[in-house]
Amino acid sequence: MLKNYRIYPATAIILSFLIITISIFSAWLTGEETVSRFFSYITHNNPPIWLTVPNFESNYLLYLPALISIIFAFLVNKIFQRQNRINRLITITVLTFLMVRYILWRSFSSLNFENKITGIFSLLLLGIELFFIFSPFLQNLLMLGLKFRNREADKLSQIVREGDYQPMVDIFIPTYNEPYNIIKKTIVACQGIDYQQKKVYLLDDGDRKEIAQLADNLGCHYITRSNNDHAKAGNLNNALKYTEGEIIAVFDADFIPKQNFLTRTVGFFQKQKLALLQTYQSFYSPDPVVRNLSLENDFPPDVEIFSRHYQVIRDSWHSALCYGSSFLVRREHLLEIGGFCQNSLSEDYHTGVKLSAWGYEVAYLNESLSVGLSAENIFGHIRQRQRWARGTIQSLFIPENPLTIRGLNFWQRLAHFEGIVQWFTSPLRIVIFFLPLVYTAGILPIKASGEEIVYFVVPYYCVQVGTFAWLNFRSRSAMISEVYNIVTTFPVAWEVVQTLITPFASIFKVTPKGTKCDRYYFNWSLASPLCFVLAVNVVNLISIVGLIRENSLGELNSLGGVGLILFWNIYNLIIISLSLWAMLDVPKPNNYEWFNVFEGVKLVIDEHIYQGIMTQISDVGACMELNYSSSLESYHQQRQGFVNNNQVSDHSIEMIAHDLYIMGEVIDIINDGDKYKIKIFFHTEKDSIYRQLITKVYRLNSYYPCSVLNTASELKTLYLLLKSLIVTPWRWINYSFYQQTQLSSTMFYPLSMSRNGSHHSVLISSSEDEGYNR
Repeated sequence: MLKNYRIYPATAIILSFLIITISIFSAWLTGEETVSRFFSYITHNNPPIWLTVPNFESNYLLYLPALISIIFAFLVNKIFQRQNRINRLITITVLTFLMVRYILWRSFSSLNFENKITGIFSLLLLGIELFFIFSPFLQNLLMLGLKFRNREADKLSQIVREGDYQPMVDIFIPTYNEPYNIIKKTIVACQGIDYQQKKVYLLDDGDRKEIAQLADNLGCHYITRSNNDHAKAGNLNNALKYTEGEIIAVFDADFIPKQNFLTRTVGFFQKQKLALLQTYQSFYSPDPVVRNLSLENDFPPDVEIFSRHYQVIRDSWHSALCYGSSFLVRREHLLEIGGFCQNSLSEDYHTGVKLSAWGYEVAYLNESLSVGLSAENIFGHIRQRQRWARGTIQSLFIPENPLTIRGLNFWQRLAHFEGIVQWFTSPLRIVIFFLPLVYTAGILPIKASGEEIVYFVVPYYCVQVGTFAWLNFRSRSAMISEVYNIVTTFPVAWEVVQTLITPFASIFKVTPKGTKCDRYYFNWSLASPLCFVLAVNVVNLISIVGLIRENSLGELNSLGGVGLILFWNIYNLIIISLSLWAMLDVPKPNNYEWFNVFEGVKLVIDEHIYQGIMTQISDVGACMELNYSSSLESYHQQRQGFVNNNQVSDHSIEMIAHDLYIMGEVIDIINDGDKYKIKIFFHTEKDSIYRQLITKVYRLNSYYPCSVLNTASELKTLYLLLKSLIVTPWRWINYSFYQQTQLSSTMFYPLSMSRNGSHHSVLISSSEDEGYNR
């Protein structure tokens, strides 16, 4: 086995760096003359006067930089409501100044070389901090040249609408094991795109008879193959043999394009040099982290930051990424480079890199033209991140390596380098978990007084955290970002290490979609490392409190280290606890998302016409409110009689709304004083009716607020996270009690749906759940 083992150059470089670092520290510990002389030189140099706290005549002046920083961060969020070139330059300049000031202070004033062991830990901590600071520093630098393509899309789409430029577009929907109803929805949505010159192809790598029949029923072209070689990339390349459209649009099987998708995008391909256009990816369902913490109304899905922030930065420096769905590629240029790259898990990313290296343009349109389904449980969420991590790091081991491939310029390589480096923060984050233990053991890697922390650390921290969401276009707040990072730290760190050792050992695994669960589920296998870290930090906190009570901290206390230890330890406990609660998947008894609406409707029951307001809609039903009437009361009593006698009524009703006429049946009706709340189940057996419904549900952004939601402010984030820390366990206990005492004896059970701050109860029949999967 060892005989066939291969060490790749990228792995060798990283190992060499680690070996050299360990060797230098070892030489220092053993007293090697040259190394000892070097460390003796740097340890006896006094910091410059401007990196020390001045002797203020008034103590209040000490807090002035921190106060100015807080005010600045506040003004940025309140006055600079929208970014422009000038206010972005001001904000980044101030943040960069404070960042450099902090780094210089850490490098020249806060290192502790009291003894060699302490010195090693002090240098290692500084190195970790610099590694974490590198990505935001580089992002801020690249943000100075931002550009957007929305106005360009306005001009080019006019030419497409007038028919002056309408090339043939082949729409590919690659699928492997996605559920029937999800695939059907995507096919119907793709067929409903407002563009005449198109053909829709379902690329079924599962070779399923029922999916082939579905495609035939819907009039969709069906392509399959005898094997699954090279997973999604192989599936796409196989379809290239049987199609001939000038432009290819690709949608994952769980993505829903808007009707104007091609109108807004095809015009860009009038520029012959353009090879690939990636569009903004929105999501109509919350990701499992915020859903499990009941924060889906306050934070957009995790990946929104990539579409709103990272991609805009990359596109501004001609290094936009293709990320697998909702993109278009020119067939001619794609075939010229040999088709989609098949030698990594991120075939989309590396295809874009190769096109750029061949001199073609890969662009990004920062406009939401499609919506997808987020991972539906924490297992799927983490598996997805592991696949992204491995696929990105595989860049270091293949010819399409953006750092070495010929044809890219310096800024393109720098942007790609930053994207690769981000994944290496997970292993380093594990080290951060255990650093409070070092303090408790009597090792002080940061030598800083309380005055120095106030003067150098707090100003940088306040501006960094206070402007974090503003800089990323309010797609994510700093503290919720920490929760996302901690949730994935251990599995992603392990994936990073595995990739460096065996970069091509893993196979492509589809993120589970369309799953359902009728109870809470805690993923112990994923949570166990965090449980261990939590226990270690609890024990450490108890030890610290004991040392404080015994007055045994000595120098740690005199240097102000105890405050830093306590803050670090308590912060770890809070963030890790929240991350563990995020591992507790909440029940999801059906496969459908419900969206808030406010629209007038008419309901026809027993030849009576009732007017009301539709408050929620989904793929399978709707909720509405009707005013009280005697005939409706009579229907209510009649239906209640059927329910009390355990009978089922086949009574069909008609619902008339804007752009939708559909038959259905009442599954619940509640008398709420002067109005009735009615929930109906749609009859969608006819394809024409189903097309109407899908077009209705998914055509407007306002129906799925995840795609337009801005993150909460940092103060509100802190409040919401602390609230979730307390409320989540009680929600679990209450649900468990309710499930045991109520759910087993009733035909219907409530599923609380919350969007845009509203809460509605949607009743789903537990005995006829399969009816919702037709």
